Amino acid sequence: MADRNKGKNNNDNRNTQTVYIPPEAREYYDRQPQYPHQPQQSQHSQRQYPSPTQQPQQPQRQYPPPAQQPRQQYPQQPNSNQYPPQGDPYYDQPYYGDSYGRQPYYGDPRGERPRRRKHYDDQPPRRRPDQPRPKKKKKKKKRGGGISRFLTRLLLILLILFLILFGIYSCTALSLIKKMNHVETGSRTRNGSALSDSSVTNVLLIGTDGRTENESGRSDTMMLLSMNSSSDTITLTSFMRDCYVEIPNYGWDKLNASYSYGGADLVMDTIEHNFGVRIDNYVSVNFVSFANIVDAVGGIDVDISDAEAQEINTILQAEVNEIMGDDVLDDLLSGGGSEIHLNGKQALSYARIRYIGNADFERTERQRRVIELVMDKVTGFSPSAMMNISTSVLPSVDTNMSTAQLYLLSLRAPLMLGDDRQQIQIPSDGTYYGDNINGSSVLVVDFDSNYDIIKNNIYD
Repeated sequence: MADRNKGKNNNDNRNTQTVYIPPEAREYYDRQPQYPHQPQQSQHSQRQYPSPTQQPQQPQRQYPPPAQQPRQQYPQQPNSNQYPPQGDPYYDQPYYGDSYGRQPYYGDPRGERPRRRKHYDDQPPRRRPDQPRPKKKKKKKKRGGGISRFLTRLLLILLILFLILFGIYSCTALSLIKKMNHVETGSRTRNGSALSDSSVTNVLLIGTDGRTENESGRSDTMMLLSMNSSSDTITLTSFMRDCYVEIPNYGWDKLNASYSYGGADLVMDTIEHNFGVRIDNYVSVNFVSFANIVDAVGGIDVDISDAEAQEINTILQAEVNEIMGDDVLDDLLSGGGSEIHLNGKQALSYARIRYIGNADFERTERQRRVIELVMDKVTGFSPSAMMNISTSVLPSVDTNMSTAQLYLLSLRAPLMLGDDRQQIQIPSDGTYYGDNINGSSVLVVDFDSNYDIIKNNIYD
C-alpha cells in the first residue's frame, strides 16, 4: 500500500500535473497506440508492480479510450528572435524551471513563457572581482579649438562693451544737442555756382559782439570751418570783417554789417555771393558763450608779449569784467611770457586785441589760435567739462543745424580732431588794398584771386 501511494504523494508528480494511473488500468493503456508526442515504451521498459496479496482486490474501473486527436501544429515565426528557440531540449520538457535561477512555469508548454535574457555579442565580458578596472580613454582635444573659443568670447565681450559705450555716448550727445538754441533757416539768396563737394562740410563760426543774449550786434568773428573727408584735413578760414563786399539786397558795405542787417543767414549769403564758396550751416556765439567755452575746457596756454598782456588788462577793465559781472580789477595779468594760462575772460580779451601789431590781420590770427587750442583741449574731455558745457555754453549757442546733422557731426568729431589742420586768411596777402569809403576804412578785395585760394586749400 505504501508503494501504491508513493507515486500519488510525490510532489514532483503534482508539480508537473501528471495523471496517476492505477496498475489495474495500465494494461489497457499499454495496448493502445502511442501518441505522436510520447515515445513508445517497450515491454522491458514497463514498470512492474507487485500484486496485492493481503488486500482485497478492488473493482477495476472502466476508462474510456482517449480520443485520438492530432497534435496541433504551431506556425513558425519568421522572426529570428522567435521565442522559445526551436530544438531546445530544455523547453521541450513539460516542466519549465531548473536550479539556475529560472522561475518554474506551469501550464501549456506552447503558451507564453517567461522571456529569457538576451545576450549580445557586442557587450563586453563581465569583469571579475580580481581584475583591475579598465582605464577610461581620454578624448583627444582638437588643436586650436581652445584658442578659437577664446577669441570668439573675447570678440563678443568687446562687442558688448562697444555697444554699451556707444549707447552711453549717443544718449549724452543727444541730451547736449537738444540744449542748443535751434533756429530755422529763413529765406536765402543762394549762389548756384558756388564751390561745393560731397566730401567737404562747411560750418560758419560766427562770433558776435553782443554783450547780452538779446543783443544781436555785429559779427565780430567770421571763421569758416571746412572738414574734408577725402584729404583728412581741417581748414580754418578767417574772413576779415572790413572786407568791402556786396550784401544781397543791401548794397556795398563792410562784411560784418551783414549780420546786423539780416543775421546769420545773410552772412552766409554774402560770403557765397562774393567769394564763391557754398555754406549751409552755422554756429553763432556771443561774448559770454565764448568765455564759457574756454572755461569749460579748463583754459588755454598761450605765448603772449608784454604789450599783449597790457592790452588784455585794458579790455578786461573796459568791458569784459563788467559783462561777466565781476569786479573791474579782477583777473588782471602781471605781464607776458611763455605758456601763460588764460581763463575764459582773459582769452576773450586776447581774441579782441586789435591795436597791437598788424591791426585786424593779427586779430584774426589770434582768434584762430584760440580755436585750435580749444580743439586740442576737447580731445581730453572730462565729465566735468561736459557738464560745464551743457549748463553754461550750449543754451546760449544758436545754430540752424538739425539734431540729426549735429549727431552725425559729433560721431565724426573724435576722428576729425586728429586730422591735419591748416589756416588761411581772406583776403590773402597781395590780393587787397586799403581804402577809405564814406569815411570808413575798408579793404578792397580781389575776389577772383581769393576764390582760387579757397578752392586750392579747401577743395583740392
